[in-house]
Amino acid sequence: MSDALFTPQISERINTKLSEQNHKPGLYIVATPIGNILDISLRALGILKIARCVFAEDTRQSRKLFDWYGIKTKLIACHEYNETDFAVTSLIDKQEIYALISDAGTPTISDPGYKIVNWCLQNNIDIFPIPGASASIAALSASGMPSDKFTFFGFLPPKKNARKIFLENLGAETGTLIFFESPNRLLDTLEDMLKIFGDRKCCVCRELTKIFEEFKRGNISKMLQYFSANKPTGEFVILISGAVTDAKKETEEIFYELNELLRNASLKESVSILSKKYGINRNIIYKKALELKK
Repeated sequence: MSDALFTPQISERINTKLSEQNHKPGLYIVATPIGNILDISLRALGILKIARCVFAEDTRQSRKLFDWYGIKTKLIACHEYNETDFAVTSLIDKQEIYALISDAGTPTISDPGYKIVNWCLQNNIDIFPIPGASASIAALSASGMPSDKFTFFGFLPPKKNARKIFLENLGAETGTLIFFESPNRLLDTLEDMLKIFGDRKCCVCRELTKIFEEFKRGNISKMLQYFSANKPTGEFVILISGAVTDAKKETEEIFYELNELLRNASLKESVSILSKKYGINRNIIYKKALELKK
C-alpha cells in the first residue's frame, strides 16, 4: 500500500470538485464520525469549511474533529434545550450556508436537530442532507440479521416498567428491531427482552468503528450470559430478530431439518425425504440444500 492515500493529482481533483460544488443557502445536516475519525465524507468536510457557522451538540467534542481536519469555522452550541432559542435562530440568514452536526453520526437520529430543522422549514429555509455514518445502519450491515425489513427505536425508556411496556408493544413486529443502549442498562434490557420476546436471535454491537469494536451474535440468552461474565463498557447497539409468523416458522423448521439430514444423507436423498414429507416442490428444497452445502 502506498504511503499516501491520495496522489497530488487526486488531491487536486478533490479540491477542484469541492470548489465546483454549487451549494445553495440553507441548513446542511452533516453526518460526522461515530468512532473512527476518518469516517467522514469529503463533501461533509467541504461544507463544514465553507459554512458561515456550524451548530454543534457539544462544541468541545466537535472542536476535536475540527482541529484534526484544520477547520476554522465558528462553532455554536445547539442542543435539545436551546435549538429554537432566539440566540440560535437569530444567527440564521436565508442567504447564507449553515451546518448542523451532532457529537457522532447523523443529526436528528437519536440526537438533537429535529426542532431547528422544523424551525427552518417554517421560515422557508432550505434543508440539505450530507449523508454519512449511522451507528444503527452500520450495526445492521454487519450483524447478519435480516435487513429487508427493520425498525430503529433509538434508546429504550430507562425505567423498568416503561421499558417493559415499550417492548411488549413490539412483540408482533416481524422486522429486525434495532436499539441503542447504555452499558449500565444493557443487562437489564437483555433480561427484559428474553422474558418478553423469548430466546430470539440477537446481535450486540459495541464501540462501532473504534479500536475495541466488537460484535457478539447468538440468542438473547447467550448474550445475557456473555455480558454477565464480561462487564459491559462503551456504547451499544442491540439488534433482535422479528416475530416469526406461523408460515415462516414452519419453513424455517423444514430448513433446519434439511440441515440435519445433510449431515448423514446425500443431497438427493435429503431433498427426496423432505419433499415427500411436507409436499414441497423439490426444486425449492434442492436450491436451499445447495446453499447449505456451500
